[in-house]
Amino acid sequence: MRPEILHNSKLRLTVLPGLGASIGGLELYREGFWLPLLRPTSLAAVAAGASPGTSSYILAPYSNRIREGRFSFRGRSYQLLPNWPDGEQTIHGEVHGRPWTVVERSEGLLVCHFNANNPQALNFPFRYTVRAVYWLGDSSLRMSLELTNTGEEAMPAGFGFHPYFVRRLGASLDPLLSFRAARVYLTNGSRIPDEPPVPLPPGFDFSTPRPLGDAAFDHVFNGWDGSLSLEWPGIDVRLQLEADPVFSHLVVFTAPDGTLALEPVSHATDGFNLMDRGWPDTGVRVLEPGESLAGEVRIKVRAEGW
Repeated sequence: MRPEILHNSKLRLTVLPGLGASIGGLELYREGFWLPLLRPTSLAAVAAGASPGTSSYILAPYSNRIREGRFSFRGRSYQLLPNWPDGEQTIHGEVHGRPWTVVERSEGLLVCHFNANNPQALNFPFRYTVRAVYWLGDSSLRMSLELTNTGEEAMPAGFGFHPYFVRRLGASLDPLLSFRAARVYLTNGSRIPDEPPVPLPPGFDFSTPRPLGDAAFDHVFNGWDGSLSLEWPGIDVRLQLEADPVFSHLVVFTAPDGTLALEPVSHATDGFNLMDRGWPDTGVRVLEPGESLAGEVRIKVRAEGW
């Protein structure tokens, strides 16, 4: 599996087209060393073709879980197969573990393409394509997705990115996280919502920067304004993430490996079923034949001495 590496004097991005066009690493150069902003991708994950072990992977044509792999759309029911290493869950779409094609490569730019032209083989009953673009600037990374319905009937659709951020950057303390959202989906053990989102309870408000500490999160925030920041105290590094309005939801996940997943996504967990039940503001889009869903996420890094 041949990686594609974009780099400059401040940032280095590794992309794995053969593994879902996932990110294999995002590092910043500081005082003679490359420090990972996203968790490093293990060789074992690459060898196993396991995109959940990468630094960040692409979610399409839906994000997060579908309850029991079953959803309804316009009067028809569809059953998907489990697609997760545990053999039980249907989660995070169907493109992240599959090979993509590099269609353009230049200094600071990589464009990858995925064509789902065989629904039976790809565990999703609609035809679609996904285009992913990575631009690496002097101190920033831009990532865009375009999901297109290439079939002959309407399809429910959504997408997102699943980056895992390092919580201890060099000798820093736990980073300060801040973002604004209106509501959050509360869930039971299934991590799938049974009720509409509620105003933020105590402990879920990050409008003022604060560390996560020992708190555990695996929650979808609704009404996110598309902006968040991470600041690592003691090392003077700050990261700002800005997302287009299509990414109306934010997943905050304190991963078991000690990293922090901050996922800009377009819709709620089990969004296809929630939309079918008439829930408002799920974020799910319906794409007619030939229609596309597109959006960009921008990550800007500021460090002392730059």
